[in-house]
Amino acid sequence: MEAAANLVIAVDHPSLDGALQTFLQELRSEIGCAGRGPTAARTPSTDLIDRLAAPKTMRLGVIVGGRLVAVASVDNEGSVALAVAREHRRRGIANELMEVVSARACAIGYPPLHRYTTPNVRLAG
Repeated sequence: MEAAANLVIAVDHPSLDGALQTFLQELRSEIGCAGRGPTAARTPSTDLIDRLAAPKTMRLGVIVGGRLVAVASVDNEGSVALAVAREHRRRGIANELMEVVSARACAIGYPPLHRYTTPNVRLAG
């Protein structure tokens, strides 16, 4: 039996009044991830949080248990900023959200999407 998909919704929907601000505040309060692996010692950058909060972007989020746990924001150039609440990371939520974001962006005529990264981030490869 396949697990039920999470609810992906427009973050600016009236039913989510205040949920984005709560989510962004949770990101701001992170002090780092413990342990080993690709997420060790990472915290969401201030610039990433600002991009998630920026007006005039397409913002979609994932709701789990009535709570906003992930947000993706796409600007007019196709740059995608995405964050997942700490306790929901490494569960495929970001991949699920990106599938919906990609389909929606394509359907409404956005340019090709690309991942937003801060200037000091080194990508593998």
